[in-house]
Order: sequence, then structure tokens, then C-alpha cells
Amino acid sequence: MNPNPKVWGWWRKVLLLFLFLSVPLVGLAKTKSSKQGGDSDLSSIIRPALVNAETDPTLRFPVMSTSSDTCGWLDISSSMIRYTEEQPTRKSGHSFAVSRFAVNNLRFNKTEISFKSPKKGQTLIYLPQDRWGSVHTPHGKGAAANRESLGTASIYKTLMNFDGVMALVKPPAPPPAPVIAQPAAPAPPPKPAAPPSPPAIVLSSPPGAGENQTLEWEESTVVIRGVAMDSTGIPVVTINGSPANMRPQTTQAAEFWSDPLPLQVGSNRIQIVASNSAHVEATLDLTVHYKPKTAPVNPRALGRQDIIGLLQGGVPPARVADLVKERGIKFSPSADDLNAIRAAGGTDDLIEAIQQAAPHP
Repeated sequence: MNPNPKVWGWWRKVLLLFLFLSVPLVGLAKTKSSKQGGDSDLSSIIRPALVNAETDPTLRFPVMSTSSDTCGWLDISSSMIRYTEEQPTRKSGHSFAVSRFAVNNLRFNKTEISFKSPKKGQTLIYLPQDRWGSVHTPHGKGAAANRESLGTASIYKTLMNFDGVMALVKPPAPPPAPVIAQPAAPAPPPKPAAPPSPPAIVLSSPPGAGENQTLEWEESTVVIRGVAMDSTGIPVVTINGSPANMRPQTTQAAEFWSDPLPLQVGSNRIQIVASNSAHVEATLDLTVHYKPKTAPVNPRALGRQDIIGLLQGGVPPARVADLVKERGIKFSPSADDLNAIRAAGGTDDLIEAIQQAAPHP
């Protein structure tokens, strides 16, 4: 009875897949069965150089390929075996790179390592870079031969125990920095509350009045007007120490004004003070300079010598008195002036008319 072709084809595929996957395992088994030198004791190996430590950690050995009679670098990583030919420069094409899992029949016989890759067999020995290009005796004696044997054993142990050799070569990660507890920063002292702002004073009369200004004034009295404002409410206003008249405009502002303030001839200092509920004051000072308004002088007004001249010229004192009343005088008569006019013939009526016509301060 012939087997079912479909079933037989399926079993054939399974068998081929098993044989393909078992090739590296068979090679590894054969390798382990001939472990000259062992792979667990790493105390005496020649440590390889570490390259590509951050991206693809790789262990590098200087070697000689006896199968191609070239020298170069053997790089072993967790997944690859790579040989880069360096000498002699006249040769080329002997570099190779194979997966570690595709290598089988790995053997070490104390002087050299051999293995088979999918393409061809390779035979390598450890050879320091300073001896590349020199005449090499494969089975030499002495310190150089011992070092080559030790180096070749180190390559074998690296191939068999990559993680163990990497742990010897790669420096351990630095321990984490100790966490030092920082003392808690003391709480900052509370900021002192900002002092309340003083009220604001704005003057509206006399026109042009302001802080530390001097106003020229011709009237004998003056009325001070303005507005006082504060964020906490309507402030209290005094003018020269007396309460001002107040008329609220909003909950925080009020119009104020003074009674007519009498002025002395010359400078008069006026002080306005506004105080809020927190007893914070604002002060505004100004000066009113009082100069009384004087009537214009009649160009025909009589002077002292005019009056004396009229009397000495025979004009009756009564007529001179009428001229004084009509035209006025252009001087402020003193006691000496009046005595001189009497001496020139002036009467009491003339003296009285002169005193009434005199300009008043």
C-alpha cells in the first residue's frame, strides 16, 4: 500500500527542518566533548579589547589565520564572529563574518582553534599585533609560544563563555550616587503687609493751584476747592487746620472746599491735609501771594510840587482842593508833604481833600 503523498510530503518537511536546526547543536555537542582547556576557569585568560561597548559590545583579539596565512582582528560578539584581514596588504578576500549559531565543529588543541562555517573551515591562532608580518613558527617554544597558547585558549573560552569573559572585561556600572537627604529649607518669613497708600488730593480752585506752587492773587480772600480720594473710603480733609466742607461723589471720593480765607499782603501759606481710616495722611502745600489791585493813575493827577506851585501862583486853596478831587494825586502824602503844602498856603479843606485822594494800600 503506497503512502499518502500529502502526508509523506509533510513529514519530509518536518524531518528536514529538524536536521537543519540540529546542525549547530551537533557541532556544539562535539565541541563540548573535546573541551581541552575548559571554559569555566577564566582566571588566567588574556583579556581581549572591548569595542563598541555602548552599541554592540564586542571582544577583540589579534590573530593569525593559518588557513589563509594572514593576520588581523578577530571580533566576537554575542551573535557574530568576524575576522578582518590587516596583513599582508597585498592579499585580500580572506575576511569573513559568520553567525555564532552557524559555527560547528569548534575545536581547540592548545596551539590553534578550528571551526567550520557554512562556507569553509577556519583555523586561527592568537598572535600579538607586534608580531604580525614576522616569521612565525606554529609550534615554537619559549615565552612567545606560551603567550600564543594562552591567548588561543582565551579565544576558545570566549567563544564558549562569551558572557563570562565580557563580565571580566566590561567595567561594572558605577554604583548609583548616594542619596543625601537635604535638610528642609526653612520656610521664608511671611512678607510684611504693604503699608496702606495715602489718599490722593486734586485741586480745582484757585485755577492752576498745585503742590509747592505759588499763585499770584489780587483779591483779599481765596477759596480752596478740590477732590479727595482713597481706596478705603472718603478721607477727612482739613485746610489750615480747619475742617473743610465735604460733598461725597462716590464711596471713595468727595469734593471739598474752604470758607473764604482772608489774605495778608504778600505770601500766604495754605496747607491741605487728607486722612483716611488707617490714619495715613496726604499733605499738599501751596502759597498764595496777595498783591492788592490798585486803580489806574490819572495822567492829569497832581503831584506835590503841582499843588505847591498852584498855591504859590495865587490859585485859591479852595480851587486847588477842587482840582485834587477832580484829578486825584499821584503821590502818597507824608507828614512832611502836608506841612510843605500848609506852608505854601494850603488850608485844612485842601489837606483833607489830599488825604482822601491818596491811594490806599
